[in-house]
Amino acid sequence: MPLPTAKQIQFRGEVYTLALSIIEAHFPIFAFFTVSVLGSLHAYFYSLAIAATILVFWVVFRRKLSELSRTHAYKNLALTSLFITTLFSLIFLALQTTSPSHVAIILFLQVLFSYLFLGRNPGEQLDRQHLIGVILMTLGAVIILFPNQLTVRLGDGLALLAAVIAPFANHYQKRARVDVSSETILMVRSLIALPFLYLLAHLFEAEPSWSEIQSQALWLFLTGAMVFVVSKILWVESLHRLPITKVNALYAFSPLMTLGLAYLYLAESPTWTQILGAIPILIGSIFITQKSARSH
Repeated sequence: MPLPTAKQIQFRGEVYTLALSIIEAHFPIFAFFTVSVLGSLHAYFYSLAIAATILVFWVVFRRKLSELSRTHAYKNLALTSLFITTLFSLIFLALQTTSPSHVAIILFLQVLFSYLFLGRNPGEQLDRQHLIGVILMTLGAVIILFPNQLTVRLGDGLALLAAVIAPFANHYQKRARVDVSSETILMVRSLIALPFLYLLAHLFEAEPSWSEIQSQALWLFLTGAMVFVVSKILWVESLHRLPITKVNALYAFSPLMTLGLAYLYLAESPTWTQILGAIPILIGSIFITQKSARSH
C-alpha cells in the first residue's frame, strides 16, 4: 500500500480539525450543565472517569499497551498530563462564574498565544502582517475582558489562563505523538489526572449525591466520550499532521458555533460585546496564521 503524500496527510489533518471543531463547540455547553449541579472539579472528574474507562478498553482492544514500555516518551506524556489537567480544571472552574460563550471566545485566543510562544524563531521580529494579527486579537480580547470597566471577572481570567497554557499542552502532545499513539497519550493523561482531581474535588467541593450524578449522566457521557475521547483523538492526530498554529486557525469557527448553541440550549443571546470582540479575534487569527511575504 503506497504511503500517503504530503498533500493527503495535510488534507486528512484539516478534515480531522474541522470534525473536532464541531464537537468542541458543544463542550462549554455540556460542561455548563454538569458544573451547575455537581461543581467544577467533580464535573471534570466524573467526565474524565468515563473517558478513562473507554480509553483503557480501547487501548487494550487495539493492542497498544506495549507502547507503555517506550520510556523515552514518559517526559512528554508527563508534561502533557500536567498542562492538560491544569487547562481543563481552569475551564471547568471558569464555567462557574462566566458564560459558555465567553469561555469559548476567550479560549480561541490560544491562536495568539501559540503564535507568540511557539510560532516564531528566537530573536525574529514581528513583520507587519503578523503584528496586525496580534493587535487585532489583543483588541478583541480587551473588548471581551473589559466590557464596561477595567476589572476582569474571575471566570474570564481563568479561561484566559487556560488559553495561555493551551499552546504548551499542544506542543508536548505533538511531541508525544511521535513516540506513541493518540489513544495511549489520552489514556495516560486521564489516568494520571484522576487521583489528583478526586483529591482536589474532595477537599474543595461538596460531594454530590448519587441522584445528582445520575441526573447529569447524559451530559457527563457526552463530555467524557465525545469531547475527551473522540474529539481529543482527532485533536492529537491533527497536531501530528499540521502545525499547531494551523490547527488553531481551522478551529476558528468553533467559538462562533458555541454562540449559536448557547442560544439554542440556554436561550443565551450573544451580547454586543461578545460579537465586537469575536470579530477582530477571528480576523487577527487569519493574519497570524498566514505565511508572511518574506517567507515566500
